Amino acid sequence: MKIENFGEFRLKDITLISSLPDMGRVGGLVTEHIAQKIGAKIAAKVVLTDKPWVELKDGIIEMPFDEYKLLVDEKSSLVIFTGENQPQEPAMVFELVNFVIDTVQKWGNIKRIISTGGYMPMQKTNGDSVYCVATDQDTLDEMKSYGIKQLGGDVKSITWFNGLVLGIAKLKKIPGVGLFGEIYDAENPQHRAAKNIIEKIEKMINISIGTTELKEKILEKPVEAKKDGPGIG
Repeated sequence: MKIENFGEFRLKDITLISSLPDMGRVGGLVTEHIAQKIGAKIAAKVVLTDKPWVELKDGIIEMPFDEYKLLVDEKSSLVIFTGENQPQEPAMVFELVNFVIDTVQKWGNIKRIISTGGYMPMQKTNGDSVYCVATDQDTLDEMKSYGIKQLGGDVKSITWFNGLVLGIAKLKKIPGVGLFGEIYDAENPQHRAAKNIIEKIEKMINISIGTTELKEKILEKPVEAKKDGPGIG
């Protein structure tokens, strides 16, 4: 893991929004969109070369890599972690999660960690539902005031970065919440789910972000994806 830092910060009561592409690429869509809309400045860059293969072009091989970014908006005390893909190796997921949380803790107290992703429920709603999990009961109860539903019992685990970041947050006694937007297709970008999540985040942290660009990419008549059961993350 190659790390490049671009400065130190002194922040108060930080909200860390931290998620990577998952089903429907929702986690990545959310963090990338927020970072762009609020004009967050890059604070650190991470490059991973953990894939067990090489890329080939015109007879020349290259090592594939993924780039991740920590971005800061000092005015709102908001830190965002985003990236291109999930890490390939489980050990690297742990290393990346701990790097993100430990780095941000050096800048100030983390008030809350928000992770995001896509959720394909067995029973469809109107397509605008956002579901949640939390590290503690108080946070879970708070989500009801924003019209966010508790994730049902059909999901037993949340894998990779978007789930583990909440688990490590709990171990470090940092309140955390996972927000999962309803999706209909796990393979293609689900801009509607990302929009719905961001609208909830706007209310939670009392900040204007805007979702016009995501709305413009929403398909009018989505094709229903076939699946055998519910899915998340």
